[in-house]
Amino acid sequence: MFSKIALAVLTTSLLTSASFAREVNYKEGFIQAQTEILGDSNIAPKCSHITTKLSMDETLESLKGEISMELLSLKSENEKRDEHMHETLHVKEHPITTFTLKELKKEADGYHLVGVLSLNKQIKEIDTKADITDQNDLLKLKGGFSIKMSDFGIEPPTLLFLSVRDEVTISYDLALAKK
Repeated sequence: MFSKIALAVLTTSLLTSASFAREVNYKEGFIQAQTEILGDSNIAPKCSHITTKLSMDETLESLKGEISMELLSLKSENEKRDEHMHETLHVKEHPITTFTLKELKKEADGYHLVGVLSLNKQIKEIDTKADITDQNDLLKLKGGFSIKMSDFGIEPPTLLFLSVRDEVTISYDLALAKK
């Protein structure tokens, strides 16, 4: 008898907490990847074709899920360079990159998004400081972090005597709708 009551209470508790989870969907914004050709120019392709599979309950710290983008939608002002970039990123074999948010922490210097980035079939842990604004049904995330292409099995391209820097600075400015 006691085990049936305990099971009923546990089931009710799980169902109740699950009902408070809200979907959080991409509304607008961008993700940008910035690097440079050493000794030449700045490269800063941008993407605004983003998909999310995020959810949260009453607290901001409960935000979890995935933010993804198709790498072919990463574009700069130079179409020919974009073709080379897409080839370097192996987009035919690995067309999507995904950040899986595992934890959102409030620390003395602000919020930190902790998760893993999947790129070129490689997975690396990321901790990014973010400015977060929670406005009723809208959640805004703005921040950035750096990665090395070589950490993801990507060789920085070279052209004649010029090389692309291995370090890429990723910045994001996203507006997410809470449903």
